Amino acid sequence: MRHPRQIFVAGAVVLTLSIGLALVACGPKSHAEKVAQTRALYSARLNGFVVEEEPLVEEVIGEIEASAEGADVEEVALEEPADFEPVAVSQRVLLDILIQHDTYDKLPGITVEISMADPSGQEKDHWRAWFDTSDIPKATVTQFTHILEDVSYEEGDGFYVEVRQPVPEEEWGEYKEFASGS
Repeated sequence: MRHPRQIFVAGAVVLTLSIGLALVACGPKSHAEKVAQTRALYSARLNGFVVEEEPLVEEVIGEIEASAEGADVEEVALEEPADFEPVAVSQRVLLDILIQHDTYDKLPGITVEISMADPSGQEKDHWRAWFDTSDIPKATVTQFTHILEDVSYEEGDGFYVEVRQPVPEEEWGEYKEFASGS
């Protein structure tokens, strides 16, 4: 039979070790771990998008010059309009993105994943965009406009946004918020 003092000492040692392990587990985290934890309190969603198309000016000018070469100005004016091939266009998409967070330990900015998918949901393209969120108060939804240039949008395609959770540690270097403040 053990002496009550031995039982007390053994219990005290176990308690001390348990408290020590708990303190180590809850101890200071690295900057990147804190960012990862804080990122989990951010969200983004798409509020809408607009596709703008502009003709590629160089190609249009080239077609006009080619059709006018060797022709008299008066002849061109009297001829029936020529059938032109469809003009190549440059597309850009304006995305309205709503960002919100639920933390007082806010980040200076957040990286948002943007995807474009075809009507069947198959991803066609993917971008990452960083937004300065330093002035956004807790629980306040804030709208940002982000422009995607040279997009190959087709009727029926959709856009999706998210704050990716979790970001694998090996990809932290691709996200600006992990680098800031370290």
